[in-house]
Amino acid sequence: MKKVICLCLTALLLCPAACGLAGGIGGLWDSPTATPAPYTFSFRSGIQWNMTRELVRALETQELTERVNGNWSILIPLAPVEVSRYKADLVYMFLNDQLKMISYDFGSGGTESDYQYLTGALDSVYGEHAEPNAAEILIYLDLIYPGHYSADNLLNRRGWTASDGTLVYLYYYSPTAYTILYVCPGAGQAGYNTAGL
Repeated sequence: MKKVICLCLTALLLCPAACGLAGGIGGLWDSPTATPAPYTFSFRSGIQWNMTRELVRALETQELTERVNGNWSILIPLAPVEVSRYKADLVYMFLNDQLKMISYDFGSGGTESDYQYLTGALDSVYGEHAEPNAAEILIYLDLIYPGHYSADNLLNRRGWTASDGTLVYLYYYSPTAYTILYVCPGAGQAGYNTAGL
């Protein structure tokens, strides 16, 4: 009986080494946990936040034109693009050559029922919308066009937060024109001067 017990103990001690477990006996008892890959917001054709203009140009199927506004570069397709069941002007916005915001501008001609349809479509993707105040959206608009928009013009606002922190806003900027704005997590912090803080 003593021989059987000794053989069992020896087998238990040698088993981890024989199986090639790098962690030894401790590794035998550690249960590895799979860490899910973080959700990364992916836009048209696999475009993602912080990509360079060169990468976006390579992935975007439309021909793009470029404008520069201070530290911001803006890429715009030459023709409207398909969005849901509508056409819109697409705008990619880069700070120091990193993609930070994207917008679809539906311009004038859309109806309130079109707006409600887009609200429902965005709800189906990102969950029930909130109603953000105008100042929240104005922070991002002022990064590129300081003083161009006013809180009084940003009406019927809808807001969502994607699981990676991407902010999505749908709002009227005039009585007949509206936009969907996508904002990279942390993009608003780029507008603050934090020297000495």
